[in-house]
Amino acid sequence: MNQSFGVPEGKPLQITSAFASGFVATVVGSPFDVMKTRLMNAGPGESAMGLIGNMIKTEGPLSFYKGFTANFMRIGSWSVVMFLSLEQIKSFAAK
Repeated sequence: MNQSFGVPEGKPLQITSAFASGFVATVVGSPFDVMKTRLMNAGPGESAMGLIGNMIKTEGPLSFYKGFTANFMRIGSWSVVMFLSLEQIKSFAAK
């Protein structure tokens, strides 16, 4: 079943969809990336739960999204390149 929602198929749709998927991936993955970095830089004996509690208490919940813009630009641009390449490969294979 093909649902186009009135949007014509083409590169603008593919680029928009790729950036949207990159945005969602960044929203979901950023907190884990920040925690991974903080854990890697933590001193001996510091627990993940202690770091999370300290981050929320001292920096607020948005501290889990530090570096969001840079992370989104990395993941968003990668998504565009990957999805446009995939669509080109699919169109050549269909011929």
